[in-house]
Amino acid sequence: QLLQVLAAAGSICLIFAFPGAAAGIGTLLLGRKSYPRWQTKQIVGQLSKQKFITPEYNENGTVTVKITHKGMVRALTYRLDTMELKKPKTWDGKWRVVIFDIPEKYKHVRELFRMRLRQLGLYQMQESVYISPFRCSHEIEFLRELYGVSITVKYLLVDKVEDDEFLKNHFDLS
Repeated sequence: QLLQVLAAAGSICLIFAFPGAAAGIGTLLLGRKSYPRWQTKQIVGQLSKQKFITPEYNENGTVTVKITHKGMVRALTYRLDTMELKKPKTWDGKWRVVIFDIPEKYKHVRELFRMRLRQLGLYQMQESVYISPFRCSHEIEFLRELYGVSITVKYLLVDKVEDDEFLKNHFDLS
């Protein structure tokens, strides 16, 4: 959770003082009523040993915590694993189609991209064509940027899909 907070902050660093503010920061970051100072320091220490963050101890007693590239990758992986599409109460009648042509030399990235589309619940119509009735433009944009495939992936908003009854059944839209 600390990594996710730091990743959300982007290039902004988290600064807090030990020992007084550590419990408050633990509460803010990890969502529990209170964390003992030692436990917050322990979490920061573990993340530092794993090279997910780099704490810098300042002369004034504060600690500046910066997320590393490895930490950012881990935080984004957590986000990927929990990412899901919001299903509206009523369908707007539009289909979201994702098409892509990721070159063979990037086969590993292509397979990861496919896996994430399936994880989001998109239906595979053809090898590189996926469809969903639910809004997913932000999620697709996130995946495009994360995997560096912005140019080779297109997001289409479609009013009609021929013979779409099987899709309506698949997504339980009837």
